[in-house]
This record gives sequence, C-alpha cells and structure tokens, in this order.
Amino acid sequence: MTPHWKTIPLALLLAALAGCALQHAPDSEALRSEQLQMLPRDLAWRTTAQDGIVADDWLAQFHDATLQALAAEAVANNRDLRLAAARVEETRAQMAINGGELYPSVGVRGLGGNSETQVLSLAASWELDLWGRVRSQARAAESQYAASQADYLWAREVVVATTARAWFALLQYRQLVEQQQALVTAQQRLLGIARQRITTGIAPATEEQENQVALRQRQDELRQLQLAERQAAQTLEILLGRYPAGELAAAGQLPALPPTPPTGLPAELLERRPDLIAAERRVAAAFDLKQSAQAARLPRISIGAAVTWVDSDLFLLNSAESPVKGLSGSFLAPLFTGGQLQGQVDFYDARQKQTAIAYGTQALAALKEVEGSLLAEAAFRDRATLLDARLAEQQTLLRREEVRVKVGSRDPRSVLNRQQSLAMTRMEQLQLQTARLNQRITLLLALGGSWEPASPAVAQ
Repeated sequence: MTPHWKTIPLALLLAALAGCALQHAPDSEALRSEQLQMLPRDLAWRTTAQDGIVADDWLAQFHDATLQALAAEAVANNRDLRLAAARVEETRAQMAINGGELYPSVGVRGLGGNSETQVLSLAASWELDLWGRVRSQARAAESQYAASQADYLWAREVVVATTARAWFALLQYRQLVEQQQALVTAQQRLLGIARQRITTGIAPATEEQENQVALRQRQDELRQLQLAERQAAQTLEILLGRYPAGELAAAGQLPALPPTPPTGLPAELLERRPDLIAAERRVAAAFDLKQSAQAARLPRISIGAAVTWVDSDLFLLNSAESPVKGLSGSFLAPLFTGGQLQGQVDFYDARQKQTAIAYGTQALAALKEVEGSLLAEAAFRDRATLLDARLAEQQTLLRREEVRVKVGSRDPRSVLNRQQSLAMTRMEQLQLQTARLNQRITLLLALGGSWEPASPAVAQ
C-alpha cells in the first residue's frame, strides 16, 4: 500500500517548516550591556595594575618543582575535582538524550509463537519540530554541558590554588617552628644565667621564677606551632587524595614573590574566567528552556511509517498483500491543561531572569576580587618595606650589643634579649611573606589564567 499523492506535498511542507530558525540567547556583549552597564569595554582597573595580557602557566612563576608535582597530584586525585568531572559526564549524557529527539525513532516489533499468525513490523516516527521545542531543549542541554565543562576548568584552578596555599602554609609553619625553637633555646640560657646570679647572690629568687614562666610560655607556643604544622600537612594530604596522617614533610624555604603579573582589562575578565563563562552558559540554557516551554503550547505534528510482514495459515491473510506498507501523520494541539503550560513558560522566564542577575552579581564579585587583590598587594608591599627596615635595625643593634658584651661593658642577657627580638621579627616576616604569596595566588586565580602552559583539556 503506497501513501496517497496528496500527503507528499504536505509532508514536504511540514519538513520545510521544521527548519524554522530559533532566536539566539544573548551573547556576552549583550549580557554585559544589560547587567553591567557600569563596565564599558575600555575601562581600566582603578587600582594600579600591570599592563599586558593575562598569561597562563602562573604556577611556574614560583619556581618550585615540589609545588608543581603536588599540583599535578591534586588534579589527578582530588575528590572535589572528580565530582566536577562526573557532573561533566552527566550533562554530556543529558545532551545526547535531548539531541536524540531531533532524529526519527526507528523500532522493530515481532509477534510469534504457537499462533497461526506470525507478524514482524518495522516502524519509524518523527516529530516535526515546527516551533523549535525539541531544538530548544537540545540547545539548552548543550549550554548546560558547556557550563559544566567551564565549571570543571574553574574547579581545577581552585584546587591548584588551594594546594599552593596549603603548601605555603606547611613551609611557613616548618620555618616558624625553627624560629620558635631558637626562642626556647635563648630563654633556657636566660634561665641558666638567672640561676647563676641567684647562686652568687646578685639577684633575687624571683628572677628564676620569672624566667621559668617565660620559658614555659615559649615552650607552649612551640607546641602550638608544631600542632599547626601537623594540621597543615593533613590539609594538604586531603587535597592530594592521601590519607590525612599529617606526615607530609616540607623542605626548603618559602619561594620568592614573583613579579606583579599583567592584568588585562576588567571587561576581558568576563570572557576569560571559566566560572563567568559557566554563568553565561546557564543564562543561555534558561533562555532556550523558556523557548521550549513557549513552543510546547503550540500543536505537535508527527509523521510515521511502517512496514509489516505477515505470515499466516489463515486463508484471508494469505490472500492479502505482504508486506503491508503505511505512512501516517498525527496531530496534537493542547486545548486545556489547567494552566500547566503557561506555568512552565512563567517558570523558565523567572529562571532566565535569575540566571542573568546571578551572572551580573558573579561578575561584579570577580571584579572586586581583582581590585581587592591589587589593593592588598600594594598594602603588603608597603608593610614589607617597613618590616625589612625594622629587621635591619635590629640586626645592627644585636651586633653592637655583642661587641659590648665581648668587651665586658654589658651583661650577656642583653644579647639574648636582642636575639629573641630579632627572632620574633623574623617570624613576623615569615608570616607576611606567606600572606603575600597567598595574596598573589588570590590575584592570579581571580585574573582567570590557567595554571598550565596551555588551556587544560576538558574532562573525558
């Protein structure tokens, strides 16, 4: 049985209508104009910044081979990153599901057994996507997939940045423990001198007690720093996917602070940071889902075709034509749904507004991160200059005190006290150096460059 000739032009017309173009979601430029009117394309950073294009491979700027190895281990084993990769797989599967609805569905069905009749049927059906309902859903799934990919890339950067901070913390605590041990040793010597002075009768017994109290305080501070070092090791081990035994040892000094990196322009940040790209893709997904909901209120038209082979011992079927062919069409127009379809349109309209506002809010937060980091860098730089000057002055005073003790004009206690003051200043310097390194990590992360020389591949 062949289809009637009148159905052919109709089918062609419907197929042509199925290719109607859809509206496109707002691009980054349109979103910026809508949500970030205060951010023109040529606006420069308000805080003093380094001109130039933001570069990748920012982790290599610290020239720390151990840190590079730890970052690679974290990327390979971190559980939060594995979760982000699993979300990419989920959205990729959803994209395949939604995209499959764009194509005809083909199936085969058979009927057999002890009956006198055996039937085998091959059928195909296809919804003519006249109004773009299916295409909008497919495009929304593609945008969600792109958003999850960008989320994964951003998660990589965050994991690497967090690993770097944890490594700097471990190095800092190891060096602080060394300085605190020096303070304990100096206090022990002061206690010994106090006992000698009491024995010779030139000092009261309370001097020993005062030095004993100071020694216990120094020893308590040492134990606290040793605990902090162990906890920092546990934090880093968790990031690396290891058992948190607190046994990871740190060797070497804190790396030197790299030169200030180029920052580009604020508007360029929107196109570079993966988390902002993900937010933009979610706006596009919400836009397409709204289009799909609007199209769902319109009629759905599907065409189908089937070929059926029949084998039967019954006289009437044996005399019939086999195989049996057929072409059909179906039409479904919603008349009353209790407001459900309009509710879906309103829902996705609200979702689109939310994602657009969230994009603007997230972009402003990203801009603040960069401006705040640049401001903090300047403040830390000024403080480092003052601290270096103070350290140099204390070193000079210590050398003079050592000379006075050597010629016998001063008590050895003055040298020990100067040594303690110098050690405490060095500890401040270590803490400031760590804070500056962490602030630099914050700036590099906020700028949106990659920790690798080239853009990292998307999770497979």
